[in-house]
Amino acid sequence: MYNNKEKAIQLRKLGKSYNEITKALNVPKSTLSTWLKDIIIPTKIKEKILKNAQKVWAKNITAYNKKRAFLIKEKWQSFENKTSKDIKKLSLEKLKIIGTALYWAEGHKKARWTAMFCNSDPDMIQLIMRFFREVCLISEEKFKPQVQIHLNVSEKTAKKYWSKISYLPLNQFRKTLKQVTKSSKGVRPKNTLPYGVFRIHISDVELVHKIKGWTKGLIKQSEK
Repeated sequence: MYNNKEKAIQLRKLGKSYNEITKALNVPKSTLSTWLKDIIIPTKIKEKILKNAQKVWAKNITAYNKKRAFLIKEKWQSFENKTSKDIKKLSLEKLKIIGTALYWAEGHKKARWTAMFCNSDPDMIQLIMRFFREVCLISEEKFKPQVQIHLNVSEKTAKKYWSKISYLPLNQFRKTLKQVTKSSKGVRPKNTLPYGVFRIHISDVELVHKIKGWTKGLIKQSEK
């Protein structure tokens, strides 16, 4: 029967690494270094050992990077959760300022009779809908929602999604816009805008000018 030293020599000649031999025989690497230092290994076996070592190294680096990325993400997620508490419940006055700023940035400003807001961020849509409902006091029947989708997006799924986000019934939605841009050439990854873009139209000339007035006020109050 072979003793551990003889087994270690055999395993080494078969191309096993020190880690593999240590695990198999429960022998410290320091001991293996003494036993195996004079062992002559064929070139092919050396190449095999090197390749195996490279695979292990690559696997360890990948695992390390994944763990590091996870810890970094977890750290900043914790930080964001903490800083989110800096924002208190929105008063109507604050909601008016935020909604006006959002419309200033993302709303359609050239129309004279209709207010229109368009975005693909569901959180932003929910916020602007609060602005329209709670600050502007728009009646529900005036909201005319519309979905703009790419050809690989299900119209039915998109409309149901935005109906849930906006709290507007499906029968109130306008005809869906299906658009293929020249830049996309009809091809778009499925994870890009999976529910398309949501548009909200409100035919109300007074609202249009009210928001324009609030925007002017916001600009004026931001001046030094």
